[in-house]
Amino acid sequence: MHIRTLAAASALAVLTLTGCSAVQALPGPATPSLAAPTPSSRATASETTAGAETPPSQTSPAPADTRAGAQLNRPYVVDGILVVNKNHRLGPGYVPAWASQPQGLRPDVRAAADRLMVAAKADGVPLKIRSGYRSYATQKASFDRAMRTQGAAKARAYYAEPGASEHQTGLAFDLWDGRNRGDAFKRTPQAAWIAQHAVEYGFIVRYPNGRESVTGYLWEPWHLRYVGTDVARRFGPNATLTLEEFLGLS
Repeated sequence: MHIRTLAAASALAVLTLTGCSAVQALPGPATPSLAAPTPSSRATASETTAGAETPPSQTSPAPADTRAGAQLNRPYVVDGILVVNKNHRLGPGYVPAWASQPQGLRPDVRAAADRLMVAAKADGVPLKIRSGYRSYATQKASFDRAMRTQGAAKARAYYAEPGASEHQTGLAFDLWDGRNRGDAFKRTPQAAWIAQHAVEYGFIVRYPNGRESVTGYLWEPWHLRYVGTDVARRFGPNATLTLEEFLGLS
């Protein structure tokens, strides 16, 4: 009886040590912010899709951080779509592989943008990319400058804090007509054309009119986000649907 007891205890000890070792050895995705109660089966930090990619230089998961708005160096992905907003941020170490490409845009995103601009020009409403990829440091400088020159309320309504900007992904950019910016651009034929046709090229107006309570930003008809044509067409022309609502995050 004593021998069997010792044997059972030894087996239990081996099983326990083996189990602990296995748990510690398994890498896992960075824990998403508690601000988005999304099932982990839908949100992963390493999924590579048309709308998200983990930089190849990152070989291990980012440290888990469950604080709301936690900054992570790996992307937060829901249903294959990279989500960057005030609640799901990127750290200064997140640099997409295409940051050195023209405008810092992923090649297929730039190609889609070129097709959009060709179509807009053919319709008599020429457009240009005013701002593409921005690094964490560049976005910090932009936000800090806005805070100094425009005040906190306007800065937070139109400018993302560093880490909360989609520009850091290389999947989003700002358009303009070469002359009008801000409120002036909202009244241009270009803004109306974008709202009607951007989805045909895989883009959505990321911050629709009247939806600041969801997105955290005022209407920006110039800010386009690439999600692919299949997803974009589900938003439809002149959409007021937000990405957060589409993904069930709001």
